[in-house]
Amino acid sequence: MVANVDDFIAATFSIVSDSELLDLFLKAVEAEGYQNAVFAKARNNRLESIPWDRFPTGYLDTYRERQWDRIDPVVQQIQHARRPFSWDDLCARTNLDRKQKIFLQECKELGVHSGVTIPLHGPGADVDLISLSLRDQRKPNPDTLGRIYGVAVQYWLKLGELQAKSEPRVLHLTGREVECLRWCKEGKTNWEIGEIIATSEKTVEFHLSNAIRKLGACNRITAVVMALQNGVISL
Repeated sequence: MVANVDDFIAATFSIVSDSELLDLFLKAVEAEGYQNAVFAKARNNRLESIPWDRFPTGYLDTYRERQWDRIDPVVQQIQHARRPFSWDDLCARTNLDRKQKIFLQECKELGVHSGVTIPLHGPGADVDLISLSLRDQRKPNPDTLGRIYGVAVQYWLKLGELQAKSEPRVLHLTGREVECLRWCKEGKTNWEIGEIIATSEKTVEFHLSNAIRKLGACNRITAVVMALQNGVISL
């Protein structure tokens, strides 16, 4: 059992890989009694991708083959949900149609029973979700939901941090912006750069301001250093 969310957060500080983080998360939710788990990305009431899952063999293949996300009440709810919810509560307050009732029964036959879903809202219409469920008829303990929520949010935030570090930064600077940065590195003023590249001092200022913004720098000197670090310009 997760003693408290603080313990889980502290345990993630030293983690340096997605796989290590996932292993820690799955052990935490398994200790709370959940045998099934899935992390998915949704948009406009459809699943876009499923980065990982721990389901009974054959469940996810069947789910994808039958395009169950079209009728899955959890997927239909996730866009609007702002807090964790149990599947039982969702079904109790939703007027399920015949196809959805058959879907839920077939899920149980494949080893996916009562569960909880944690919505994790990204930019725009993007929503990530973590769902945890059981493989038998037992009911999940509602007292664990607060801990599960905290653990899931920390997993998601830490995952984003790890992925941001591993993904190379893509910078889209124009040729003029790069050229101005190169002359900046040589210690030229805006007026001098304008004379060299045959443009106005105001235009040089415009290009450098754009370069500073794109690099996330606070001034032209910092922009030159960051441009060197990112290979935009060379020594």
